Amino acid sequence: MAYVLDRPLTRTEAATFLESGADDGPNFEEVEELAATHGGHGLEAPGWDKSDGYSSSWLIDLFSDRSASLTITGMRAEDLRCGPAAAKTVILVRPEGGGAYDGIHFNLSEPKTPYSLSPDDYFGKPYFSHKKIDLGNGAEPGGLRASFSSGVQDCDFLLEAEYRDSLGVHQQEIKNASGRFAVRGLPANPYQFFLWTNVGVFDCGPHQLQRLRRCPAIPFSVTNWSSVH
Repeated sequence: MAYVLDRPLTRTEAATFLESGADDGPNFEEVEELAATHGGHGLEAPGWDKSDGYSSSWLIDLFSDRSASLTITGMRAEDLRCGPAAAKTVILVRPEGGGAYDGIHFNLSEPKTPYSLSPDDYFGKPYFSHKKIDLGNGAEPGGLRASFSSGVQDCDFLLEAEYRDSLGVHQQEIKNASGRFAVRGLPANPYQFFLWTNVGVFDCGPHQLQRLRRCPAIPFSVTNWSSVH
């Protein structure tokens, strides 16, 4: 995963962070503490190699108390507002491993197409090309894990679901609790960039004259995520 911090580390904080765990190995709690004190936001490693980058996820509960049945056949991000990622500092946490999870993923560079993250033959294909969600008529509520990536931008948006019933095709707006969904991106040229691993913390910032081989390339872009995770 990765953390983007709105406030950079001071010179003393950066030195302490780089020296952390010199004897017993790095302590991940230090990353979480820095995120908590510097306006940090945690992002998930991409679940798909064609992702726009690191992502944020929600578990969306879909239900209907209608006596008639309905079927959700599409979903899209609407009223999308984006700007350059505002974070000053990136802490990349090198993962030890991971796998796909069942759900959908939106690249916000193409907000009208959610892709399947289901670990089956449809992985990476448009989700609603092969699946639908039945609700109403006593059907169990549907839980859908949805992840969103915005590359090197910060974005906020609303979701819109398309559903069909006996009367035709309709749209229903889906809001986050606060009204809009908000996703953070990695800044293309972060002021500070640290790589946290189980063997040490490394300074990969743009000021380094000779980059360590283990450091991902910057500036970040949606075309070089394979070098970041």
